[in-house]
Amino acid sequence: MKYTKLAAAALSCTLLLGGCGANTGSDSSETLMTVGDINVTENEFNFFLTTYKDNMDLGAAKELSLEYCERNHLIIAVAEAMGIKFDEETQTEIDEYKQQVVDAYDSDTGYNEFLKENGLTDEYIDRLVSVGFYSDALQEVVENVGYTDEEKREYFKEHYRRAKHILLTSEEEDATIEAQAEELLERAQSGEDFDTLISEYSEDPGSETYPDGYVFTDDEMVVEFQDGVDSIGIGEFTLVKSSYGYHIIQRLALDETEEYFEEQYANVESDIESAMENDKFLEQLYAWAEEYGIEITVNQELLDSIE
Repeated sequence: MKYTKLAAAALSCTLLLGGCGANTGSDSSETLMTVGDINVTENEFNFFLTTYKDNMDLGAAKELSLEYCERNHLIIAVAEAMGIKFDEETQTEIDEYKQQVVDAYDSDTGYNEFLKENGLTDEYIDRLVSVGFYSDALQEVVENVGYTDEEKREYFKEHYRRAKHILLTSEEEDATIEAQAEELLERAQSGEDFDTLISEYSEDPGSETYPDGYVFTDDEMVVEFQDGVDSIGIGEFTLVKSSYGYHIIQRLALDETEEYFEEQYANVESDIESAMENDKFLEQLYAWAEEYGIEITVNQELLDSIE
């Protein structure tokens, strides 16, 4: 399911690609979140946060990190409350994956240095390694009802967007670039041909690959771009700034033609079914949490202080 794959991707980045964790060098062991009986420290939260904040603004990175911390630990708390135990074969898989994590740091010494530098514990790594396996076990309990073609098409209409943009890049705050972006927005809003403006000014090489615009769903674009698209109606324009630069965006209809709609829907139909199954799983996960009295609390003051 989608959530398991996303969690695994985040885990691979932070654990197996050379340790891109927080590297705080300090003992930030104060509890930032509790999920049932599980305490999540500031360092453990920062381990996820550092993975995301290079690609989005701090507020969005905090939100996504909090979401992953909450759901990862909720999966474990619910599975433990349900008395789920791993069989010998599964435990062997977990142990092998954990060993891959250790081996990624060349030696036990290197792994222990990684833990120390990031203020983490071996127990915490064990928790992260187990999440996907607990998730698989819980998913087996959730009934797979299947979805009709009509339901999947409706999901496509509700959760996917289509947009074109002009991208102007700048490595640092540049009033000249911002002024140019505002001028291009005004020209687009005044009726100049947007495709011509894109061809002349956009620094996004993807514009040539996707001349009809980008079709995307939740969390596939940087948050500023997605929020910008969500803030306007079909045919309207807006200007946003992200880590990539300035985006002059036009939102477009998914169903501009029936042929285009069918082509785009076919491209993502399997992804849509996975996303719908994932939504059902998360809905059931939180229902189980309520059933077993698993409470989630966040130290908001501590969260707000993290920069």
